[in-house]
Amino acid sequence: MQVDLRMEQLELARGYDGLLRGAPEPTLIVAVFGATAEHVRLAGRFLYRFERPGGFPCKVSPREPSRESCMVVLGPGARVVLLVLALEEDSGRGLQAAYAALERAEAIVVWGSEHGSPLPMHLSELDPTVLLPHLGHRVHVLVDGHDLGQHTPGDDWVDAGVVHGLPVAGSKRYRLHLCSPDGRNDWTAELLVGMRKG
Repeated sequence: MQVDLRMEQLELARGYDGLLRGAPEPTLIVAVFGATAEHVRLAGRFLYRFERPGGFPCKVSPREPSRESCMVVLGPGARVVLLVLALEEDSGRGLQAAYAALERAEAIVVWGSEHGSPLPMHLSELDPTVLLPHLGHRVHVLVDGHDLGQHTPGDDWVDAGVVHGLPVAGSKRYRLHLCSPDGRNDWTAELLVGMRKG
């Protein structure tokens, strides 16, 4: 399947870049994986930087026109998984670390932020009764057993989201709510995802 992505905009209810540091610099990484019950493979990862907001609430667009695509090789029962990481960029070092971590697809574990008791799942074993397919879910992310949000030095971790499901030809718009633990950065990404046979 060919997966086409278009980051349409980022809605900012609130944003924070530290005391006396001005407006935040919102950044998203979107990774596309092909997953079966046995394994998961990274198909593509894309970085989105956005215009700096002038006030809140507001909507900001990506700095560069967005029209990305990648190929996902899928067998019977395979799913497409999108993992979205949100960071407020300062030095860029944490962003680099998060981007690199996505290469270790088999080592990534997530669980839903909205659930009282965590149920950690590898991307190859996402339970559709816990994280409903074709909806955006806020998640915690571990890589090699380490909380990814604690390993982004020089940048401020905001949140992560996941969408998964069996591939269906056509396009769908997703809204992914992303909010930092202290609530100072409260963002919602609008992402258009299209799938077609490659």
